[in-house]
Amino acid sequence: MNAPSLAAAFGAGLLSFLSPCVLPLIPAYLSFLSGYGLEDLKAGKDRARVLGRSLAFSAGFALVFAALGLVFSGGAMLLGGAARTVSILAGLVVVLLGLNLVLDFAKFLNLEARFHPKAAPAGAGGAFLAGLAFGAGWSPCVGPVLASILLLAAREGSFGASAALLGAYSLGLALPFVAAGLFLDRLTPLMTWFKKRARGVRIASGLLLVTLGLAMALGRLSYISGTAARAGFALKEALAAAPAAVRAWTAGLWLLAGVLAPALSALRRRRAFTVPRIAFLAWCALVAAAELAGLWSSAGFVAEWLLFTGV
Repeated sequence: MNAPSLAAAFGAGLLSFLSPCVLPLIPAYLSFLSGYGLEDLKAGKDRARVLGRSLAFSAGFALVFAALGLVFSGGAMLLGGAARTVSILAGLVVVLLGLNLVLDFAKFLNLEARFHPKAAPAGAGGAFLAGLAFGAGWSPCVGPVLASILLLAAREGSFGASAALLGAYSLGLALPFVAAGLFLDRLTPLMTWFKKRARGVRIASGLLLVTLGLAMALGRLSYISGTAARAGFALKEALAAAPAAVRAWTAGLWLLAGVLAPALSALRRRRAFTVPRIAFLAWCALVAAAELAGLWSSAGFVAEWLLFTGV
């Protein structure tokens, strides 16, 4: 297991959240889980309750996805010496799934078994059970992306690696869901923007799956990992050779990120300094100061992440 694979799984979770059959129903699910109307959610009513139930719901579907990953991994381990054949077949399947997202030639892959609850869940336990139903009933909805991660997990041939991959996938799906529950008023415009570009999201997802599938089929996933490792070693060498210069560069990047949001807002003739943007700018300035003082190294963190091999 390596950092690029975990990043790919996390990104796949984000793409699943943005899929046309999940994103439009997020407000309705948040309302169902919390028991509040959309106006109450947008007003930030009882954020603690919304957070607790969103986390319980996310834990439910994460458990289902992790179980699927263990099943796929166990099946691959039974095949033993046919690991290379499994990689080729899995890669070809992922390529076909990706092409279908772009061209939509296999209509049966669009079938889904959505979970339509009749009553709001009773507390966090009910939200967890609803998450289990979501994971089981909506797996076909996010099928192409989820299947690709499951096949990648099967290729790992390890229960631990499979659990880590599906955990990263679930995290990518859960984080924006929880964020939407806490900040629905601020995220609604962004969600609307993605809804209007659902076709573009499908095409981007499909092309990414085609790339992943080809890498699996051609045995080039190790090349991606090797490239990440070389970048990590190069970054560590730069830190050892010129630590002050690297700290200055990374501090500058943090400051640039901090001023970018208000600057873009000003260019779009909107209010540049809102409370969230000021808070983000202050956070970036704090991290930049920590970089310059030697209390924190973003470059070191990135290097360790690139060299991460995990389980």
